[in-house]
Amino acid sequence: MNILTHIDRLETIASSAGRLPRTRKVLMDLDVLLELVSLMRSDIPNDIQEAESVLDKREALLNQALLEGRRIKTAAEEESKDLVNENEITKEATQKSEELLSDAKEHADALLQDAQRKAHKAMQEAESFGENRIEEANQYAKQTLKDLEQHLSIVLNSVRRGLDSLDQIEATQIIE
Repeated sequence: MNILTHIDRLETIASSAGRLPRTRKVLMDLDVLLELVSLMRSDIPNDIQEAESVLDKREALLNQALLEGRRIKTAAEEESKDLVNENEITKEATQKSEELLSDAKEHADALLQDAQRKAHKAMQEAESFGENRIEEANQYAKQTLKDLEQHLSIVLNSVRRGLDSLDQIEATQIIE
């Protein structure tokens, strides 16, 4: 399950919970609520794993760019050697091979820089995404716990009033 599934489950539990008369307050099973909060906390590391997956993709892009650069360089060197071997156009071949090698290097450098930019951007997005998900989960858990605290406070106040009322009834009966 993911954190959104847990949020949906919490919403379902809250909407189907028994209501206190003349209030907007509901009664919820504390064990179910605490179990759900625990599940939400355990799913947060999954989001971090997703961010790490993005970083792995970045590494793969960098490796692919390096391999492509090497392939281009090798192809340029082989073409250069072939041109040098032709007796009539040795000078032209040397010049052409140098140009191809230079172009291949520039192309490889451009591919590498582009891959690094994309990887850096992906890494930043993954980190931001992970941080946002953690912050949202923490805020949600904090709000849920505050709501639970408020609800428990209301219930405890009701119990206290009931006990006080029973104490008054007993005191009245003893006096009579």
